[in-house]
Amino acid sequence: MSATTAVFGTWTNSDGIMYYHKDSAKSNRYLELPDIPKYKESVDSIGKYQKTDLVRCTDLKGVFKRCNNYFFSNQGLTQDKRFSEILKILFCKIEDEKDLFNEKCVFYITPEEQKTDKGIKYVRERISELFEKVKTRFQEDNIFEANDVILLNDRCLCFAVAELQKYSLLDTNVDVKGVAFETFVGANLRGEHGEFFTPREIVAMATEVLMPKIDETVCDPACGSGGFLVMALKHIRQQYEELEKRRPGLNVVGLFREYADKYIRGIDFNPDLSRVAKMNMVLNDDGHTGIFHFDSLTPLAQWPSKITAKIKKNKVDIIMTNPPFGKKCVIDDKKILEHYHLGHKWELGEDGRWIETKKVDESRTPDILFIERCLELLKPGGRMAIVLPDGILGNNGLEYVRQYILDNADIVAIIDCPVESFLPSTDTKTSLLVLKKKKAIGLPQTFDTFMAIAKTCGHDRRGKEIYVRDQDGECVMKDGAPIIDNDFEEITRRLIEHVKSRNIYN
Repeated sequence: MSATTAVFGTWTNSDGIMYYHKDSAKSNRYLELPDIPKYKESVDSIGKYQKTDLVRCTDLKGVFKRCNNYFFSNQGLTQDKRFSEILKILFCKIEDEKDLFNEKCVFYITPEEQKTDKGIKYVRERISELFEKVKTRFQEDNIFEANDVILLNDRCLCFAVAELQKYSLLDTNVDVKGVAFETFVGANLRGEHGEFFTPREIVAMATEVLMPKIDETVCDPACGSGGFLVMALKHIRQQYEELEKRRPGLNVVGLFREYADKYIRGIDFNPDLSRVAKMNMVLNDDGHTGIFHFDSLTPLAQWPSKITAKIKKNKVDIIMTNPPFGKKCVIDDKKILEHYHLGHKWELGEDGRWIETKKVDESRTPDILFIERCLELLKPGGRMAIVLPDGILGNNGLEYVRQYILDNADIVAIIDCPVESFLPSTDTKTSLLVLKKKKAIGLPQTFDTFMAIAKTCGHDRRGKEIYVRDQDGECVMKDGAPIIDNDFEEITRRLIEHVKSRNIYN
């Protein structure tokens, strides 16, 4: 810039981007800006956006990453604190976007404000006021405590506002938000007790093969960050968009939000994850009122009324879930186990069938109990997709579990997932089981079970994307981009064809 007449400059390493302005008073001085002004506008206009000026974000993942790194470098916040503060800022941003009575944005910072303590004070006051509105809006949802405040120091707060101010989070593509949010959540809240997040490839397959409709309840009793529920919303949104093409005058936005509030349901035992799931719903045009912090394995008679009012036994149309699994998390409370058929000991009878005894077992892994709980919630004829470790489908000692599944549900499909699916989080080998609940226990299945083995899942053991390659090792391109090597896409297509041709869901 010093060798040219340019007064603005941008610098990027393809990961981050910085904006600079040559100070007219001191030609050798360069000021960092939160953005560059629009054509024919001055530096003073930066940040003073109208709602109509906001644009979609194409790299929300990068924004989250830059904020996360900046908070660590400039305030030394711990991982969970950084995560919590970004959530607060996101809620403030969305609160501003949803204010339809004010055309001017309140969530902004100007270059002038960045220069002085007085200016920064005004920024903090605006954002704090937004946060108070957020707490009021969500006071019944337990997302934030009444005494919560924004803990970011001035430098970090200004950086976060500058990074997000020009974007419309509500208008940003659902897939961009989904990938960014799940990547960010996965990096900050990945647990050691089986709560690993389901890869988007498996989530997409489960949603597409279950084919949720606009009058069906979708529930995940171990919802984590809400990945399955968000994908269900995307699937339903597409149906409303098709409906709008046939009936242009239809209030599609209103109908979609009504669907989200009426039919989307999720429960998670982890308070942080249930809060994140609500945030995920808000980012995707709502449904957060159907998300609850609770232990789904608690006996149904002990469920609070606020949950039973929305999630009833034998009433749920569709369940999609990836329950926690692994030996690190076991249920050994007999007051819980005694309420489950699969919480009791089973013995092999003379006829080769397993018989439930009255004796409660010492412990069970939660994934086994979740099979029974999900089938309890599902209505007769309802559909379910559940991710399970292969041991449940193959170990000799768990034959009684497989018998219980076969007695209570038809096996629509079993998809063998590659070991890389959950890596780099865990190398547990899993399968996706697709079920249709029988209308009466023990009825024979009337259709063939679809089975498939996926050898690739779109990424390698380190989580890096892999691509389809030709015989020379070059990436195969489509529409200017390399094709991701993901067997689940072809399996999904064939399974949908299998289900429709045999009319399995009717």
